[in-house]
Amino acid sequence: MNIARGRSASLRGVVTSLVYAALVTTARGFADQPTMPAAPTRDDPPRVFVSGVRDDFTKTRAAIASAKKQSGRDYRVVVVDSSGSGEDAARLLEKVVARWRDESSGDTSGFNPAGDVTIVLDVGDRQIAMDVPWAMEASAGLDRQTLEKELIAARFVPRAKDGLFDEGLADLVAGTEQWISDQTDARRRRAEAAHAFKTRTLPLGLLGLGGAGLLGGLLVQAARHASRTRAAREKLAAFKSEVVALSDMLDGQQERHRMLPHADPDFKTPMQGMTRSTYDNVQGAIGRYRERWLGLMDVWEQAQQKIEAEWFLGTSAAEEAMKLLDSAEARPPLDAVAGECKAPLDALEQAHEKAREAAATIDAEITEATSRLDGVARRGRSAAVFQAALAEVTRNRRRAGEHLESDPVAARGGLAEARGALEAMLARVDALEAADDRRQKAVAHTGEIVQGVQRHRAEGWLFTEPGANPDDRIEAAGRHTGLAAQLLDDGEIDPALSHVERAERANAEALALVENIVAARAKAEELLPACAARVEPLVARRVAAATALECLAAGFAESSWADVAENLTQADEGLRRVRTLIDEARDAMAPERQHYLRAVALIEETVHQQDWVDRCLGAITDRLAELESLRKTLPGRRDQAAVRVIDLDRRLKAQRTDRARANERCREAERIIEVADQGLRSPRPDLRQTSRLIEAADGAVARGEELAAEDERLALQAASDIDETDALVRRVAAWYAEGVQADVRGAAGTVDSARSLLERQRYEDAIRTAAEASQQARIAYATATAEADRRRVRRQQEIQRRQLEESFARMSRGSGPWVVRLPGGTFTGPDPWRSMQTQAPRHPPASGGWSKDIAQVNW
Repeated sequence: MNIARGRSASLRGVVTSLVYAALVTTARGFADQPTMPAAPTRDDPPRVFVSGVRDDFTKTRAAIASAKKQSGRDYRVVVVDSSGSGEDAARLLEKVVARWRDESSGDTSGFNPAGDVTIVLDVGDRQIAMDVPWAMEASAGLDRQTLEKELIAARFVPRAKDGLFDEGLADLVAGTEQWISDQTDARRRRAEAAHAFKTRTLPLGLLGLGGAGLLGGLLVQAARHASRTRAAREKLAAFKSEVVALSDMLDGQQERHRMLPHADPDFKTPMQGMTRSTYDNVQGAIGRYRERWLGLMDVWEQAQQKIEAEWFLGTSAAEEAMKLLDSAEARPPLDAVAGECKAPLDALEQAHEKAREAAATIDAEITEATSRLDGVARRGRSAAVFQAALAEVTRNRRRAGEHLESDPVAARGGLAEARGALEAMLARVDALEAADDRRQKAVAHTGEIVQGVQRHRAEGWLFTEPGANPDDRIEAAGRHTGLAAQLLDDGEIDPALSHVERAERANAEALALVENIVAARAKAEELLPACAARVEPLVARRVAAATALECLAAGFAESSWADVAENLTQADEGLRRVRTLIDEARDAMAPERQHYLRAVALIEETVHQQDWVDRCLGAITDRLAELESLRKTLPGRRDQAAVRVIDLDRRLKAQRTDRARANERCREAERIIEVADQGLRSPRPDLRQTSRLIEAADGAVARGEELAAEDERLALQAASDIDETDALVRRVAAWYAEGVQADVRGAAGTVDSARSLLERQRYEDAIRTAAEASQQARIAYATATAEADRRRVRRQQEIQRRQLEESFARMSRGSGPWVVRLPGGTFTGPDPWRSMQTQAPRHPPASGGWSKDIAQVNW
């Protein structure tokens, strides 16, 4: 059962012994032991028990009696004053109910825990607790929240704040009865509504739904019938209009065909050839389409009959009529009639006019073509290749003119063919004129180049350098333009254009060659004096380089400058080549030779040789400067490296986590510095080698410092991981539940191995071993917790099994719990579990408190 609790201030308990004594004094007069009050009469036991306050609860007793009379439900009310023992009203109610349950076993007229409602009122502590049976809670929905908010807070608390405890308890009892009555009525109404829905509403609804569906189906079918019939009639109307249009078109074209030879004055001459064939074909096409029109009339009648034969609400006949009208046989050939009948008749009516216009046009074009060929002759080119084509066009024009009146259709075709041939000939004439214009431009350009070369030669230019004579390219240009003229006279336009392009390239090469020779002379005259003036400074640098080489030999080891020892000899050879190249360039630029292109090439090579000589000499002086700088800076660098070695050695001696690799780097740096000191003490030292040794020593020291720092970091990490893993193993080992303890012996051994590896400075192995130990400990913990969970589940299953056996035993004796739900309500029997769980109730009783709305002292 659920027990509701309502309170407004901090709860204080009532001493159980005092309550029991009060109950005994009031009910039975026992002073030595609290027991359930004995009833004055067996038919009317007491319902209200008062202790410590004045007994003026007449209305409460009347409300309980009224509830007993109306519903048969009994209420037990206990009213006490505060005793200050620390127990609240809810705890007191639990103990009182437990006591009464034990004393009422076997007594049919006493307290019934499965049917009686118990209320405890603590006036001094302003607390009230109420307990309802589980069956009442389940049937009326009297859970804890409902008791607190809907009954105690709404019915009792407002009266209690005014000190009207009797009225409040009476209202609480009446409110509880009213709530249960309302819930019972609601359930009855819901049952009646469900019964009415099943027996009346649902059948009538289904019947109405079926009727509405049938009516809707009829309406949908009627709408579909109207829609399809209307669509069929519209399609038939469109078909009728097309059939009528076809009939009108055939009649009109038949009349035009009949009247054409009589109404058109151009047909006074009888028709012949293609004109007569076209006229006869039109008559045959009209006959064929007249037969097709008769078939369309049959389709018209069939569709009309199907639509008129459609029955009420039907759509099949209308569908068949629309399919018939949509078929290929039911498509009036209006476009075909227009193409095979109307268009040929239109062409025949206009055939003479079109033919005469075409004849006049071609006559004008022939005259223009004759004029164009005369222009070709005036250009100096032969027009013989075009005369044959023009003569053929003229013959075709004459033959077409002879048949123009009797067969205008064929005449018009012949004139069109002749005009096409004439246009092709004129296109070739245009291409020839364009090619000849381009050839003439190339000839004129060649003449300009010849004049330029002649002017340069008049100024003293020889143009005799091998490969630099423009006369060869000028001759080639003239030869190609002559061949192009011959090909144009023969009508070979494309080959002529090819020779014209070659002539243009030859002209461009000749012009570029002349310009390059002029530019080469200017460049050579500009660079040669500078090259000659640069020789003397190089000679002076050669003397300085020889002096620097002597200083290197006297003050430094040969190994430090051996790579530049041959630079002086190589510079002498380079100077000799420079002088030779300058002389050859001067000879090439002589006025009697004028080989300016060769002179430019020689001068450019001279510049390269001078640059190389300058680099050879500069390498010697730069090496001397480098070694002198090293002589000044190496002692300081050596001292800095030595200080770093000393600091590293001190650090390694003070650091206990360093390993062999860091010490090896330190000793290596010491040895390197010793070798560098030997080189510095030499009278002719190799300072470059010594500099490299000092750099190597710095690198060894830096690597040693990195290794020392890495050893320190790894050692700290290994120690931290081992401590963390050891703490984890200890926590897992200390865990215990359900008689199960984790087996961490393997993890502890792995931790000891990690400590041993740490002592031997195997930091990486120690970190990896600590991780393995942590994983083993976690696996052991997971295994142990899983086993504990399995044991806990088995223990709970065993408890449930014993409880079921005890319940079965009680049921066998007729005292077990039972709940029966019948149409009249829910009936429950004794609950033996309540006696077994008095020490740990399933849920606390409901309680409520209140406070008066006047000034008061905080307490």
